[in-house]
Amino acid sequence: MSFRTAYLTGRETGIWDLRRRKLSQSEIGRRLGISRQAVNKSLNLIDSKVEQAFSEAIEANNLEARSMNLVDGVMEAYSPAYRVPVIVSLSNVNGVKVWYLYEGNCGSCGRARSCRKMLEDEADERGIELTRDERRLQPTELALNIFSRYVGDASGDIEKA
Repeated sequence: MSFRTAYLTGRETGIWDLRRRKLSQSEIGRRLGISRQAVNKSLNLIDSKVEQAFSEAIEANNLEARSMNLVDGVMEAYSPAYRVPVIVSLSNVNGVKVWYLYEGNCGSCGRARSCRKMLEDEADERGIELTRDERRLQPTELALNIFSRYVGDASGDIEKA
């Protein structure tokens, strides 16, 4: 089950994307040919569904929520089991992803390339241009770089694994 298919309909995903691009409800309505009231009703439903996705991620990963950004689909959390900060992201391209913010050994992990690709896709979807140097960061550092735009500073320093 993924966020793309289990939470938002195609229409809701389009409305959510437009709001993440900072369009007003009136602008979204004009683009989609619907009333501002219909957009408002959809956004209330979307927020409820995004919050549900975060709640399920909290439960499945035994996390403590710190803050939820329903508009941008980013939640700041904490893992008591691993004693590290966590970012949970929701995107069209990757669905729900949980990013544990600790300094792992990405060089010896066979998934480092796929993690970096997922993070680059997150940045692209969110309209974040990554520099060449940012694209070379370890996945944990890249995640922090991307998602720090949406959450407070509760993540602090990346923990040593």
